[in-house]
Amino acid sequence: MLAVLFLVSTVSNIDRQIMTVAIEPIKAEFHATDTQMGLLTGAAFALFYATLGLPIARLADRGNRKLIIAISITFWSLMTAICGAVQTFAQMFFARLAVGGGEAGALPTSQSLIADYFPPESRGKAIGIFAMAGVAGYAAALIGGAQIASRFGWRAMFVTFGLSSLLIAVIVSRSLREPRTMVPRTTDRAVGERTDPSIRALAHKPSFLWQIAGGGFYGIVSYGALIFVVSHLVRSFGLPLAQAGTVYGSISTVTAIVGALAGGYLTDRLGRRSPAAVPMLTGLLMIAALPAYVLALLTHDFMIFAITALIGGCLIFCAGPSLFAGIHMVCGSRRRATAIALLYLVMNSVGLGGGPALTGVLSDAFGAHQGSAMGLRIAMLIAFAALLPGGACFIIASRTMTADVEA
Repeated sequence: MLAVLFLVSTVSNIDRQIMTVAIEPIKAEFHATDTQMGLLTGAAFALFYATLGLPIARLADRGNRKLIIAISITFWSLMTAICGAVQTFAQMFFARLAVGGGEAGALPTSQSLIADYFPPESRGKAIGIFAMAGVAGYAAALIGGAQIASRFGWRAMFVTFGLSSLLIAVIVSRSLREPRTMVPRTTDRAVGERTDPSIRALAHKPSFLWQIAGGGFYGIVSYGALIFVVSHLVRSFGLPLAQAGTVYGSISTVTAIVGALAGGYLTDRLGRRSPAAVPMLTGLLMIAALPAYVLALLTHDFMIFAITALIGGCLIFCAGPSLFAGIHMVCGSRRRATAIALLYLVMNSVGLGGGPALTGVLSDAFGAHQGSAMGLRIAMLIAFAALLPGGACFIIASRTMTADVEA
């Protein structure tokens, strides 16, 4: 079941991240600015993703999660393929809106299933493995997408990945099982919980609120700054698009494997000692990643960039399992999908919705005076600074974590 959910997350991240590869060719074809591309890669996807995530999560907390995931994959895959047929920037914007709406039903629902499949003492490792799917998709989008886009054009890239993702919907419908149909449901689970009481219960947990706030800053970096790294390699180091995608895709693959597995192990080990150690781990890892990324963006030596980006990526991805595990510790079993959907709501509305747009606006502003490459470099440095307040939010959350724990 974890393997199937891994595939779900992989294709979700592929369809989300192939826009990273297409930034430069789409910008050239539609004569767009970095601000417009920031809106296209961020707000266009995040608008429906964020707003539809919560109502779909409420369905997931009560209904058949396998069906929700299968329908979601089918819809967003078709919309991704349609992205390859658009003729204007506006059409691409609305197509990406639809992709985001479809993907809203995937990750919160998958996280809810993982929490039911695995007990707390092994949940961190499971989330770590699941988190690796994010960069498996990211690497596939960067490496495979860059190769397809460079040989056949960016339109072929969208069509290829969109249609091939439909296979995963078939696998989900045939292989995934809903735990609620596998074991007798208790009266408590059968009754469920209405939306208002769920939201109020979560809002009364300080550690949950601080972790949600920290997740927003995490999203600014993971969705805002990192999405422009391929463009940074093209502009600052003069790499061809295919090579830039392959290089950063390879770095991301290593960081995902090392970071996610190490993060899962540390989360389980420290979580057994004290629940407070879980958000503390997230906060310290985020703060530790900042110097590495600053050096990566300031250097003009490609080897130094590769090494420091590798270190920063490992630390960021190591923080992923503890971030989600911390939410599961305090949310309670009846509102898991809702809690994760709220996290994604903030991460996507603030991080994905605002991060790329902010980075694009700053890039255009600084680039007007210092050139496109330097403008993007400065904009990304500002975006990466979000790691500092984000890390502080998780450290503050650790203070009330133990009191807020709910099975």
